[in-house]
Amino acid sequence: MFRPYYTPAWFNGWDIVFEGIIVLIALLIAAYSWKAYKLNKENRFAYFSFALMLVALGFGLKIITGSITYFDQAKDVALETLRPLAGEHLEFTHLLYRTGFFLQMVPVLGALLLIFFVSQKPRDRLHKYYELSQIALFVYLILLISVVSNFKYFVFYLTSAVLLGLITLNYYKNYLNSNRNHNAFRVMTAFLIMLFANIFFVFVFLVEEFYVVAEVLLLAGFLVLLYTYYKITQLKK
Repeated sequence: MFRPYYTPAWFNGWDIVFEGIIVLIALLIAAYSWKAYKLNKENRFAYFSFALMLVALGFGLKIITGSITYFDQAKDVALETLRPLAGEHLEFTHLLYRTGFFLQMVPVLGALLLIFFVSQKPRDRLHKYYELSQIALFVYLILLISVVSNFKYFVFYLTSAVLLGLITLNYYKNYLNSNRNHNAFRVMTAFLIMLFANIFFVFVFLVEEFYVVAEVLLLAGFLVLLYTYYKITQLKK
């Protein structure tokens, strides 16, 4: 069975729980951002909401592929459902697994790229030809990276780490420009924790237990982000 990397056997299934919580958190933050957009009519809130929905989609697909990988019953159901695609003798199963991992990587990378744009200084976007052409290029690179990551998994996490590093830097600048606002600091901290999580993911091939550390850090980062959005919404009431 195809797996992009191997994880500690004792943690199999627990990562699905962690990622299920992340999906719920991402949807909650998306809802908070959408409410902010409806109140302020600022596009950055709508973009951030869409980005978090992409995160929820990516991790939701990861839960599905993880369940099929870990649990025989889920695997049997998936194989019977997808038998027309897998072939009479299941000869294309390997390809379907790779497709599943590809589909979970694309929305996450797309979300991080969109958050990177949102974290930059506000300016009018999507109205100039060169910006639209840049977005087309980025979409192509995301698809290409996702394909390559099916063969070298760390390319996905390395790319995510680079994007998160840029996002963290932008929010650090925002923190300095906001007179060291506590909520700005929390947002920066949340993405910094996610950055460390992805660095640990990169080196899972060296130490399998790094996968556990990465999952814990990733969940912690999303919890900090959720807490920040909760504090912001409470202040606006």
